Amino acid sequence: MGYHRHAFNVLISNRLGFHRQLPDTRNDRCKDQVYPRVLPAASIVICFFNEAFSALLRTIHSVLDRTPGHLLHEIVLVDDNSDTDDLKEELDSYLQHNLQGKVKLVRNQKREGLIRGRMIGASHATGGRTHNTCSTSHLHLFTYDGGMDIWGGENLEISFRIWMCGGQLHIIPCSRVGHIFRKRRPYGSPGGQDTMAHNSLRLAHVWMDEYKEQYFALRPELRNRDYGDISQRVAIRRRLQCRSFKWYLDNIYPEMQLSSSHNKPQPPAFINKGLKRPKILQRGRLRNLLADRCLVAQGRPSQKGGAVVVRKCDSGDKEQEWSYDEEQELILAGLLCLDMSEIRSSDPPRLMKCHGSGGSQQWTLGKTNRLYQVSVGQCLAAVDPVSQKGYVTMAICDGSQAQQWQLED
Repeated sequence: MGYHRHAFNVLISNRLGFHRQLPDTRNDRCKDQVYPRVLPAASIVICFFNEAFSALLRTIHSVLDRTPGHLLHEIVLVDDNSDTDDLKEELDSYLQHNLQGKVKLVRNQKREGLIRGRMIGASHATGGRTHNTCSTSHLHLFTYDGGMDIWGGENLEISFRIWMCGGQLHIIPCSRVGHIFRKRRPYGSPGGQDTMAHNSLRLAHVWMDEYKEQYFALRPELRNRDYGDISQRVAIRRRLQCRSFKWYLDNIYPEMQLSSSHNKPQPPAFINKGLKRPKILQRGRLRNLLADRCLVAQGRPSQKGGAVVVRKCDSGDKEQEWSYDEEQELILAGLLCLDMSEIRSSDPPRLMKCHGSGGSQQWTLGKTNRLYQVSVGQCLAAVDPVSQKGYVTMAICDGSQAQQWQLED
């Protein structure tokens, strides 16, 4: 019941308790970092919906246990209209008797989703104040798109908006937050709506300029779908005199390869000299033994979200070259990783940006020549070895030749 409802082992979570000791996995040099003694106290917003009680309380206590008291003004909990019993009176009672004065609980009257939930939490927060005077433009710069629903796309939207409108996003390697990555989402969206598509459309129409056509080339069925009123977001972009999406691609994310006649590479605005890719263990073409054809991109190997198929092997074609690294990632032409959706396990594999977190991009290629996907527990197989379409799929491992692959020079 616990695994079905929460998509992780709740029994073990309950046994862990509310306080958990964890090793410090940061680089040793982080211990030598010196920070200013006077810093503004922060409000931390935690949104939840039908979360396991023990996981929620452990999250709250991890913040309290590991944050210097003078830097933590408050924790704002946002309950996104949960319907489980233990998150009602039991949670109220625990907070009142154990965390009164430290945690503020806000309950949404209807399901708002992660994006608007964060905004609601921020509106109730009273910490993080400084003696600086913030302009209206500053406040708009850091506000999520309230027209986005539930979950998905807000991470891209905030990146596009901040960089294009004159701000910067910084990675702080000595500050880490743990995240439970589940093999599936244990809860859906109200009415079963595709919120990722809705949010992505808003993102594309507000920020991507002519490059939104690249998105519609991948998702043509979304071209005429309604995405709500974006006039306020467009007005914010105009008022802040934000740069073009082409500028973003040229200066902030030059690694993204797009098929555009005017997309000429320019020196990036920053260089991450500390980036270290996993060691490559093997390179070559990935040949299916039954079809005697090689796994390639159906379109371009730089097309994020693109499908893979088997085609005639060509030893001189660099776009057929796969790299298999120590993280068990399969990378095509040095660009994108072979990825398997953990939410829609019936979908075929696709090419996605390498995230380095294993799971959906973790493959084992052993002596039996099977290509096993760790997250879904299935093997890659050629659908019809004689078909020119060359489709591949994931299937229960059975040792058949359709599931036999060799990575060869």
